[in-house]
Amino acid sequence: MVVNERPLKRAKRRVTADLCDFLTFPDDGAGLDGPFRANIRAFLARHGRPAAPPPPPPAILPHPSAAGGDGPRMLTWRVAFRVGDGCAGYCDGQAAEVELDVVEEDVPRSKSIYCDQCRVVGWSDHPVCGKRYHFIIRNDKNSMSRSGITCTRCGTLLSLSNLRCYSCNCEMKADDTFEDWAYLQLEDSTHLLHGIVHANGFGHLLRVNGREGGSKYLTGCDILSFWDRLCQMLHVRKVSVMDISKKHGMDYRLLHAVTAGHPWYGNWGYKFGAGSFALTAESYHKAVDTLSKVPLSIFFSRGGHPRTPLQNTIGLYRSLSDQQPVTVRDLFRCVLHQLHEAPERARHESPAGKKPVAGVLCAWTRDGLQPAEEVIVKVLRAVGGSRWVTWRALRGAACYAIEPPGLLDRCLRGVVGKTVGDGMVVTARYNAETKAIEYRLEAADDHQSSAQCLPRPSADHLIHDLKFLYDALLNPATMQPYKPSALRESALSSAVKLLDCKQFIRHYDESVSYLPPPNPSATALWCHVKLVDHPEDYTAPPPELLVLPAGATIADLKLQVTKTFQETYLIFQRFQAETLLDHEEASDVTPVESLFGSYGAARVRGRFLGIDQSLGQFRKERGVDNWIVDCVCGAKDDDGERMMACDACGVWQHTRCAGVDDFEEVPARFVCKKCVGIRKYRGRGFGRPKNDRPNGRCKDEIGPSLTSVGTHKKRYAD
Repeated sequence: MVVNERPLKRAKRRVTADLCDFLTFPDDGAGLDGPFRANIRAFLARHGRPAAPPPPPPAILPHPSAAGGDGPRMLTWRVAFRVGDGCAGYCDGQAAEVELDVVEEDVPRSKSIYCDQCRVVGWSDHPVCGKRYHFIIRNDKNSMSRSGITCTRCGTLLSLSNLRCYSCNCEMKADDTFEDWAYLQLEDSTHLLHGIVHANGFGHLLRVNGREGGSKYLTGCDILSFWDRLCQMLHVRKVSVMDISKKHGMDYRLLHAVTAGHPWYGNWGYKFGAGSFALTAESYHKAVDTLSKVPLSIFFSRGGHPRTPLQNTIGLYRSLSDQQPVTVRDLFRCVLHQLHEAPERARHESPAGKKPVAGVLCAWTRDGLQPAEEVIVKVLRAVGGSRWVTWRALRGAACYAIEPPGLLDRCLRGVVGKTVGDGMVVTARYNAETKAIEYRLEAADDHQSSAQCLPRPSADHLIHDLKFLYDALLNPATMQPYKPSALRESALSSAVKLLDCKQFIRHYDESVSYLPPPNPSATALWCHVKLVDHPEDYTAPPPELLVLPAGATIADLKLQVTKTFQETYLIFQRFQAETLLDHEEASDVTPVESLFGSYGAARVRGRFLGIDQSLGQFRKERGVDNWIVDCVCGAKDDDGERMMACDACGVWQHTRCAGVDDFEEVPARFVCKKCVGIRKYRGRGFGRPKNDRPNGRCKDEIGPSLTSVGTHKKRYAD
């Protein structure tokens, strides 16, 4: 990425026992009690080492001398970890080791000044921070960092040491080439972990790739647990994530919301953050409740034969579950439970050693079990021969003689492998075509041909069934019709809402542990800043946490507020704190502790000294574009969904809300309903209506973003 200038040294063999354990780091004694902007520096000084340049070339980005003396735009530190206790972390004679890259990005000199993630999650009014920190764990197996550079003329892949293209003979500049390569690493979608945290402590989790994403040692849970502990240690304030993850081709945020009531990231405290199309947290939770509680009984209300594939699949998992699934949530939990146990079951079962599960019939006494088993065997004898009897048929034939139904279900699971009179054995198999468990009696000499315990579908069959049920019951595009139609429409609407909710936030600053522990020798203050003569559309920045030593005065507080906001936000470089609001009568020598104690919140008024027009571009993370969102769904800000602007008033709205499908092209000219109504009003001769949108501008007047990367590309129609 970037190389901090330092002489090269011979690489030493690292002893993994001296490294921190990735699965437990950091421990409780981390000892970082300040805000993120201070903790990140302490963390890098304590654990990081400046990245050494990969040979060749000697540097990935130009050294300060080659960049006009301004220094590198990005600096990289590396932190190495061992995985596990060491004995389990060795593979092919090498210790299991992963490295965390921490990349400090100098935002004013970056190619992308503004943050797309802040814009769509509701933080677009935050001032632009001077630093961004990228936390990256590379996928060494499939990373673009190993793939070199591409020719700027023809796109041929070249090694890092070759600046002349062998295809078109194009000569590339070293500075520009390696700078482009470094930024390309930040866009690499194969990273096992990539998180960004702004200097003010607000961050974004961009990606997590576990075993399915190419990780050799770490699962997705391992990586996300590490990220969560790291954020807590560094006192990150809030972290957003856009959940667009897939599981076997299914939208996992929909599947996990139905089975668990929250997205997969919710296992680590991520909650509803911002819904597209003006959806709220209340509507999200209501949609989860509605879809997950759809009763399975409605799919069996229609009589007649033959049974549908959906009915057969539901019936299969009813037969496999100890507790009868009643709702859609119960059904998907049952399938996922079977899928979770499939690998372990496949490892421990062998064709010659399958036995009934011990204790499965412990709820009833032997005197109650034996008559029930005799009834099941009697039905199988009546069928005779080599014919298989399905679970449903066998249960139907025996249900009148065995009560309660729970006893019958238990016997059907436990009778497999039982030896009966005349040397016959009850065997069973799973029929993948009919989605049914089938029984028959076999001679003891032939019983190895079938299962001797209740058979289960293989992992491949379970995944197939899971996708089938997902498409039939959850996916809005393929949901099967069923009655009552009102219930299906409610379930369909709920599924659409869950898919429209992608932004989730972890609020670390709401935890009690976020504040530093009580310390009689320090005062912790949340400092809010109010500007004198601020613009009409000014939005105050988030408050900053200051930890002042014992004996600090009001003058010290003002000095620290000035320094903190100048260092954190680019537009505050000329900021000067002047007055402590609510305590105007206090002099500069007044001790801070006498006003606030150990904890508190202070409001400070200040102003910008002088005018620097170049700082205006750093006012907001949304950029400098003067765009307005006013959609019929209620959205008032960019939510990351596809939008188009009215050619008459310049106001943006969702293409979907305007009747344009996501897969359709946007019309060459678009006029919103409000402007169409105004034109009709004018045509009736009632005069020119009053314009109630003075800030609205035509589409052609909306200038491009200052960043070279399309900061607002999601807002424009594809």
